[in-house]
This record gives sequence, C-alpha cells and structure tokens, in this order.
Amino acid sequence: MTVGLAAGPAPHASSEPVSILDVLEEGASGRGWVHFLHDDPEPTPICDLWQASERTARWLAERAGPGSTVAAVLTNTRPAVTALLGALRAGCTVASLPLPSRGMAPAVYAGQLERFCKIVEAQILLLDREHAPLLGDMTLGVPVSTFDDAASGHGSAPLGDKPALVQFTSGSLGMPKGIHLTAHALGAHVLATLAALEVAPGDRSCSWLPLSHDMGLIGQLLAPLCAGAPQYGHHTLTLMTPETFVASPASWLRTCSQTGATITVAPNFALELATRTSARVGPVDLSGIRACIVGSESVRRDTLLRFTEAFSPVGFRPLAFCPAYGMAEATLAVTIVRPREAWRSIPNPARGSRDGAAAPLVCTGSALDGVDVRVAAGEDGIGPIEFRSPSLLDRYIGAELCLTDDGYFVTGDVGLMGGRELFVIGRGDEVIVVGGRNIYPTDIEGRVRHVAIRAGCLAAVAAPDGGLAIVAEPSSATMSTGELEVACRRIRASVARETGVAPATVAFVPRGTLPKTPSGKLRRMAIRRLVGEGDGLLARVDFG
Repeated sequence: MTVGLAAGPAPHASSEPVSILDVLEEGASGRGWVHFLHDDPEPTPICDLWQASERTARWLAERAGPGSTVAAVLTNTRPAVTALLGALRAGCTVASLPLPSRGMAPAVYAGQLERFCKIVEAQILLLDREHAPLLGDMTLGVPVSTFDDAASGHGSAPLGDKPALVQFTSGSLGMPKGIHLTAHALGAHVLATLAALEVAPGDRSCSWLPLSHDMGLIGQLLAPLCAGAPQYGHHTLTLMTPETFVASPASWLRTCSQTGATITVAPNFALELATRTSARVGPVDLSGIRACIVGSESVRRDTLLRFTEAFSPVGFRPLAFCPAYGMAEATLAVTIVRPREAWRSIPNPARGSRDGAAAPLVCTGSALDGVDVRVAAGEDGIGPIEFRSPSLLDRYIGAELCLTDDGYFVTGDVGLMGGRELFVIGRGDEVIVVGGRNIYPTDIEGRVRHVAIRAGCLAAVAAPDGGLAIVAEPSSATMSTGELEVACRRIRASVARETGVAPATVAFVPRGTLPKTPSGKLRRMAIRRLVGEGDGLLARVDFG
C-alpha cells in the first residue's frame, strides 16, 4: 500500500526543458562574483570565469571533442572551476572523480582513478597541479593533464551543446556506481534549488564542501553561479577548501560572518564539529544567515538544538535551519524545509519505547518543484521512499537502472510521510537485526559517548557473525592495546545501558583510517569488511 504523497509545485513543467548551459550563461551575464579563498586574494567576476572557460572548451574540443568524456578531480579552486565550465561548454560529459581519502597511498589512489576512468571510458583526466605528483610515473591508460594546461587553449574548434555530468554514489554500502545526468536534469535541478531557497538580491553563499560531492558541486557551486543572473540579484559565492574546514572547523563560521553570507550548507557532522569548537570561533555575527541547509547524512535533532544554543548569542536563528533529503540519483535534493519555515521533529515510531533509544525524526521538508515523493508504507506508515523528478538520472554506468512501472526511483531508504513532508528513518539495507529487532545505525551512533572515542569517528555496523559491532578511532594515538581493550568493554556496557542493545564486537582502528566518503559519510560496507577481515585493527573484543 502506498500512502502519503508529497508533490512539489511545478511552475516550469509546461515549458521546454532548460539546459544547464543556458542557465550558467544567464548567470554569467550578471555582476556576480566568486572568491576562491585558497588561491585568489580578490573575488573573480563570474563573467570572467565564463570567458576564461572558453579557452578550456577549445582545448578540450581539439583533444577530445564534443560527446567525449572528461574525467576530473575537482577541487575548490579557480582552475578547477574554469575547467569544469569549459568541459561543459565543449559538449563533454564530465565525470567527477573523488579526491584521495585520508592516508591513501599514491599507488592505491592511482589505481582507483584508473578504474573510474575505465568505467566512464574517459578520453582525458584533468586534475590540479598539486595532485599530479601523486601519480608519479604511473600510467593510467588515459592522458593526464592539469587544469592549468587545459586553460591554454585557443582557436576555433567546434563546441558541443549536449554536455552531461557523471557523479558517483558515495559507496557507503558498496562499490560506487556512475550516475549519468543530462544537461536538462542539471538545469531543472538548479532552477528548482534557487526557487526553493528563494534566492534574491543581497544573498551571498559560503561553502567549504568538496566539489567531488554533489552537495558541493551542484548545491554550492553550480546553483550560486547561476544565481549570478540579474533576476537573482548578482549573487556572490565564497569558496573555502575542505582542508581548511577540517583543520579549523571554526573557520567556516568566521568566513560566513566576514563575508555576510546568507546561505550556507553543512552535513550533521560539521554542525557537531562547529559546536564542539565554538569557543575558538571568536567574535562573529551570524545574524545574516537565513538558510543553513543540512543534509548528506542523517539530521539529528540534538545536533540542531546544541548548535542553536551555542550560536544564538551571536545572532544565529533556528529558523535558518533547512534540513534536506537527497541523493546523487536525484542530481542532489529531493525535499527541503524552506527558509523561514520552522524545522520540526517527531518521535520515532520505528522502534519500541521500552529502551528509549530511538532518536527523534527531523522533518526534511516537502518536495522541490516538479518532484513527487511517496512512501510505499505498511500498516505502521513506514516504508521505502520513492520519488520521480525532472532531475532524475537517465542511466547508471556500470549498473542497471530499474524504476517502478509508473517511473518512480526506489531509494533504498526507509521513511514516512507527515502530510506533504518527509521524515527519513534510515537506509533499509543498513538495518541491523538484533534479537528480532530492527536497529538503525544512526540511532546507536547518536547515543555512544566515551572519552576514548575520537569525536565524529564512530560507526555502528552489523558484526561478522551477527549482532551489532561498534568501530571507532581512538581519541589519542598513544593509547596502548590494553587501554583500548578496557575501553571496548566499557563502551559495550555503555551502549547496552543507553540503548538496550549489547554489541557483539567493539573495535578500534588507527586514527584517520575509519572509511569515509570525501563528504565525511561513513562507508559502512567497507567498515563491515574491515571488521570481518580483522586486518589493521588496533584492538578488538568479541563478546559471546
């Protein structure tokens, strides 16, 4: 039985589909700016970026040609953004490849890039000068050039008009799949995003999110660039680097304050880090932020409350929070709480109340323009989340795309509808069955507290022989094996006391090695393999 249908308004549904190239060109016609904090002392006009991108477009048109695939390791820098725009203008398919994970050996990363390039049949790979040395003398089976090389083009090679984007799933549950998005899907999503955020004159965006992730690439690069158009008020974007945020989480909010940002984005873990380091932020004014989009991972009520408590004295307003739900297959967002709408939460109906472990569910809002969302629910109102959208992928690369008979995409996530609003419980295929109970990892992770655990570096996964496993990084690199084993036993007792679920296994991995995606999302399948194989663990205690 399918219950609870949320259909966003579709003001553009009757018009012809709009290509992302047209929307970007309109954005370049205004007086918007981008400030690349990593490599530019002064902001760059969007129109200058657009003009410079034509040289890259000609360079790629001569070497690859319209319709070819250009793989790119995109970074938050002006050369990378210029190359991205140039590849789209050349009519190429841009395959966005991940940055190297923490501690990844160069040879392993090179092998990863080679596999990705082979999957998408790339004709060329572009990357930053600083990443080129990682490859050394290794050959990837595809020509490799830097973004600076690509900026040297000239001539009159013909350009294409049908660009596309391939972004990869996060790989949280297995091998990433290539998601092919047409220019019209990108155009539809950007327009829907700008409409949902009600972007207007005076708005400014600030982001540290990596461009290798859809939230950064679509939500905090392409959308702000398109918002540079006169009808949106000549938008300004300040682009930090992920490395800057990781080194100093306080730098994000300081930059928002200094630039007068009105729109920003953060996954839940980033809000946690910012809250824990709030004493280091210094004097800031966050009263200008009217939309802080929270997504990419489960949004937790206690995190939003703690962040508000920490930063309301410097002007942050809880109405600014815009929890959202989305995935790469939808280009980015499916639902969002609109600015000036109060976010809300409800008790979690998916679990019994005897242990009180279930975290409240935060509403992720109603559907974007033109998007339909539904839940194929059972008697309890809970079921798989499905959607259809003008920005839905048209195909997978390396896998088969299966839709329902009426064209809906089955997400694999579980949730419920509250009127027109969506509440997400978790991933159906992440459920851990313990004693006949369905346990959702995020509920456990939100309850585990111990001094031996490094903040933000803990995962709950299925144990190799059944039950629950807790895997974490230690808070200190100097802890001995004996100390970690004692911590394992105390963590188990704490989890059992707090949730009513006693872990079957508790393990520690070296700092910086807990498998995560570039956006900070836990790669649960890789973590499960890590526990199952047992290699590289600092300590592990299995309980009967």
